[in-house]
Amino acid sequence: MGSVKMGLGEFFCLTVLFELGTALVVNLGMGAGRDAWISILIGCAAGLVMFTGYAYLYRKHPGLPFTAYTRKLLGKYIGTPVALSYIVLYLNLAGRDLRDGSSMLAMATMHNTPLFILSTLMLLSGAYVLHKGLEVLGRTSIVFAVVVMGIGLFGTVLLIFSGSINLNRLLPVLENGLQPVVSSVIHQNYMFPFGEMVCFTMLMPYLGNAKKGPWIIAAAMLFSALVLSFTMALNISVLGADIVERSPLPLMPTISKISISDFIQRVDIFVVMVLIIGVFFKMSVFFAAALIGISELFRLPYRRMLYPCALIILFTSMLDARSFVEHLEEGGILLYRIYPFAMIVIPALLIIVNTVRDYFSEPRPG
Repeated sequence: MGSVKMGLGEFFCLTVLFELGTALVVNLGMGAGRDAWISILIGCAAGLVMFTGYAYLYRKHPGLPFTAYTRKLLGKYIGTPVALSYIVLYLNLAGRDLRDGSSMLAMATMHNTPLFILSTLMLLSGAYVLHKGLEVLGRTSIVFAVVVMGIGLFGTVLLIFSGSINLNRLLPVLENGLQPVVSSVIHQNYMFPFGEMVCFTMLMPYLGNAKKGPWIIAAAMLFSALVLSFTMALNISVLGADIVERSPLPLMPTISKISISDFIQRVDIFVVMVLIIGVFFKMSVFFAAALIGISELFRLPYRRMLYPCALIILFTSMLDARSFVEHLEEGGILLYRIYPFAMIVIPALLIIVNTVRDYFSEPRPG
C-alpha cells in the first residue's frame, strides 16, 4: 500500500473499534455466568501475552508484514504456503464477521431484508474506504470511535437515571469458583476478540512511530477489554445472568430498559449503530490484512485485487452456514480447535526460529 504511515491516535482508535466489533453486543464470556466480566479481563491478559509475541516479530522485522518475514524465516518452500494460508484465514474471518453483522442486523431491526442485500451494502462500504487507502480507514476510525464512546456514555447515564441497574445481580462473585471462568477463557475469551489481533501483524509496518506503536496497540487492547467487561457487567446488572445468557444480543434488551418519564424511550437504534460501526471496522481490518498479504506475496497492486477479494468475502459469508445457529456452532469449533494454531503455534514457531537465527548469527569473540 505504498509508503502509507498512520499516526498513533489512528492506530489506537482502529484497534479499539476492531476489538469491540461484534463483541460489544453479543453475550461474550457467558460461559462463566455472572462472572463473565472477569473472564473478559483474563482473556485480555492472555491476548496481551500473545500480542507481545507479535510485537517481538514486528520489532525484528519492522518494515515487513507477517507474510514477508514468514517466508524470510521459514524459507520459500515452507513460508509461502504458510503465508498463503494466513491470507485465506483473513478472508474467511472477514466473511464470518460480515455474516455476524448482517445476521444480527436482520434479527435486530431489518427482519424482512435478505441477508445478501445487507451483506453486499456493508461490504461495499468497506471496499470503498479501502479503495481510498489505509490512512482513510485510520482517520475514519477516529470519528467513529468518538461516536461509539459517546453512545456508550449516553446509554449508561440514561440507565442510571432510569433506575434499571441492580448491582446485586452481579453477586456473589466467583460463586462456583474459578473453573467456569477459566473454561470460558479457554473456549472463547482469549481468542475472541483478543487473539484475532494477529491480523495487525499485517498493519503494523504502516505505523508512523515504530517504537511507541506496539505500546499504543496494547493500551488500546486493554481499554477495549475494560469497555467490554463493563458492558457485560452492565448487561447482567440490568437483565440478570440467565436472560443475558439466553439472548444473542443482550445489549439490545438492556438499552430497551431505558425509560425516563415516558419521554426518553426506544433508544435501541443506538445499539444498531454500534453494531454496524463495529462490524464495518472489524471486517475492514481483516479485509485490509488480506489485501496487504496478496499485494506483498504476488507483487500485485492491492486495488487490482480489491473487488475480486470482496466477492470472495461475500460468498464466503453467504455460504458459511445454513443458519445463524449453525454459524455460531461452527465459530465455537474454530475458536477452540483451529484458530489457536494460526494465532499461537505458528507465531511461537517463528519466534523460536528468529531467536535461534539471531543467536547463531551473532559475531563470536576471536
